[in-house]
Amino acid sequence: MTAADVVIAGFVVVTFLVLCIQQRTLKEQATTDPLTGAFNRRHLDCRLQAAIARRNRTGEPASLLLFDVDHFKGINDTMGHAAGDQVLKRLVALVTRRARKLDVLFRVGGEEFLLLLPGSAHDGALTVAESLRHAIAVADLLHGRRLSVSIGVSELQRGQSAGAWMEDADAALYRAKQGGRNRVDLSRTALASMVRAAQQ
Repeated sequence: MTAADVVIAGFVVVTFLVLCIQQRTLKEQATTDPLTGAFNRRHLDCRLQAAIARRNRTGEPASLLLFDVDHFKGINDTMGHAAGDQVLKRLVALVTRRARKLDVLFRVGGEEFLLLLPGSAHDGALTVAESLRHAIAVADLLHGRRLSVSIGVSELQRGQSAGAWMEDADAALYRAKQGGRNRVDLSRTALASMVRAAQQ
């Protein structure tokens, strides 16, 4: 092997490594929220479909926690968007630390997030939601101010579409906010399923 061959081989290896790094970076950019590092809505669609397929194939439960920061607009309005951004980053860090390794966090809107809980039925999801709600309420996400979240919980029902599952979680989140905020509410679909199971 000549010196020129060594240089060419080295160039090929370096180019390959650079392309691999760029490919990984592009994949991360396509699936994650640049501000918080949580997964984005595009990746959410794939994960919901996978959870639905597992439920239909094996019966494995899955639940969603849809939550947002109560009165977040007031933070941006009075303290500025930089303060709001810090709250969102700290919130994601807190939720990520408390979540199981198989749970997946997504940013689905401005201050709205979704935590997918594979393998969790409504009872386990309610426990996780209440624990998160409490942890956020006592955390120092914004210096000198306590913040809260409202959480809607929805367990995936057999035959339910991703859209219907998300709508259930959204309706539960809405009820939590209407009920005074800083609350957890279970979807009506999950409640109806619990009643049917208890009657059998």
